[in-house]
Amino acid sequence: MSKDQQDRLSYAILQHFQDLISSKAVSGDAAESMAVAVQCLTEALGVDVADASQSAKLKVDQPLQEIFDKAFPPRPTKKVATKDEEAKANGLKDEGNELMKQNKYEEAIEKYTEAIEVVPVATYYCNRAAAYSKLTQHEEAVKDAKDALALDSGYSKAYARMGFAYLNMNKLPEAEDAYSNALRLDPSNQSYKDNLEAVKEKINAGPNVMSQAPPGGMPPMPGGFPNLGGMDFSQILNNPAFMNMAQQFMNDPNMQQAFTQMADQFMQGGGVGGNIGPNGIPENLDINAMMSNPALRSMAENFEAQNPEMMDQLRQQFRQPGDDNDAPNP
Repeated sequence: MSKDQQDRLSYAILQHFQDLISSKAVSGDAAESMAVAVQCLTEALGVDVADASQSAKLKVDQPLQEIFDKAFPPRPTKKVATKDEEAKANGLKDEGNELMKQNKYEEAIEKYTEAIEVVPVATYYCNRAAAYSKLTQHEEAVKDAKDALALDSGYSKAYARMGFAYLNMNKLPEAEDAYSNALRLDPSNQSYKDNLEAVKEKINAGPNVMSQAPPGGMPPMPGGFPNLGGMDFSQILNNPAFMNMAQQFMNDPNMQQAFTQMADQFMQGGGVGGNIGPNGIPENLDINAMMSNPALRSMAENFEAQNPEMMDQLRQQFRQPGDDNDAPNP
């Protein structure tokens, strides 16, 4: 920070203290002590709010309190609403929920915002957080989850929303803390247990992304193989049953086309320079669409018959942590 910026900040702080005294926000002994503090700081910093020449040079356009309030808006507080207000807000929330089901997330956010403006309710903030996460606006989702908790500190789902957002921001310690709090409030919730475990596994796994071909296995895909939540992908590629089955299917022209389409989708979904989801899978990679291909589906069914445990592992890894918490609250 330059000397000029330091002086401008010092001026703003001193002016804030002076405004508190002038407005009688503090009084009596507190006001006297603050006046002494302003005097001492004026001498120590060499900045004087009473000096006209310094004011012309250092005064900022907005009071410090306004700057702070804009950067850190106050948390919502509970409002005593009339029955009409409650009914109106609840109707707007229901409209938002319907829009969420139609994947119209921006419109849903508008409805939840309108509901909040009528009556600030934790559920409305939590639902809006879900919509923000759908739009990958995870910082906004965290803010809404925190606002929901300001209104209801025992709201476990708000912590879960926060955990999901932090996870997508790759803020793993914060995600772990949020999911831990969700589970503390709702110890029997299996989803919270699974998501917390997934976050812990990701923390323990570290940034382990394979970019080299396993010995005797398939060549590396562009951008490297996904981490799959810490699972070693080489165990699949080196599995004799899998490789034998893959070789058989690759002799089928339909299968060759299926793998070409899968590789193209991986590239488009984030394999090279794209966005990688919290489980190491490209965000836009549509697994369901891939598995609708008859050849791939047949290969998966045969592999599952021979390797049920490994197939179950794959299903767990491809499931996004928090997926089962995406539905808005009724």
